[in-house]
Amino acid sequence: MKIIPAIDIKGGKCVRLTQGEFNRVEVYTEDPLKYALRWKQEGAERLHIVDLDGARVGMPQNTEAVRQIVRRTGLPVQLGGGIRNAEIVERMLRIGVDRVILGTSVAQSDVLARGVLMQYGEKVVIGIDARDGFVAVSGWQERLDESAIAFAKRMVEYGAKRIVFTDIAQD
Repeated sequence: MKIIPAIDIKGGKCVRLTQGEFNRVEVYTEDPLKYALRWKQEGAERLHIVDLDGARVGMPQNTEAVRQIVRRTGLPVQLGGGIRNAEIVERMLRIGVDRVILGTSVAQSDVLARGVLMQYGEKVVIGIDARDGFVAVSGWQERLDESAIAFAKRMVEYGAKRIVFTDIAQD
């Protein structure tokens, strides 16, 4: 297990949502790069970034902030939030993101899951967000009928090497 500092971005700001509720936002700073540089100074070896706007709408929305964090920190970055197809995976890798996190899209499409895991291998991290033990998708707004354990096992069968797990009730 590795502990990786996280930066959640909403509206271009570094924020924290309480249990994934978009109306319960605490802003930490107007500049996510500030926190990224702080984590680097404190010894972080990698950053975990979530584009909350992207998670909600299904396409990354804070790409420029992510690009600046990648460039200015020099740290490997794993990014989640709105990465829902292979084209977006490729685009995020081209801007310098080291790993992409897919959750909603692979939970809803076995074809996509198999395809991105085969094509990008260890560059893909499977994001499992769980509410009451079941997979939550679309920025935690919907719950599927599949348990988080069953989903994890299925993704490992498809070739997943990395999984990041969030228990929404504890977030």
